[in-house]
Amino acid sequence: MSHKTRALLIGMVAGALLGAAFAWVASDDVDQNGEESPLAHLGPADYFQLGISILTLARQFGGMLKRV
Repeated sequence: MSHKTRALLIGMVAGALLGAAFAWVASDDVDQNGEESPLAHLGPADYFQLGISILTLARQFGGMLKRV
């Protein structure tokens, strides 16, 4: 398996897991005590901003690995 194919496969799996985690967190609007979760007050723009921040962090991490 080539380096590019392996990187794409890892990226797809990581993206799918991250998307599933976002969906799970976003859909969990009631706490165990029956109280509304603070995450319920977040809107789609907040999740979009969080996703962009995570992608930026991954890009910076990739840049650090290229220097080594």
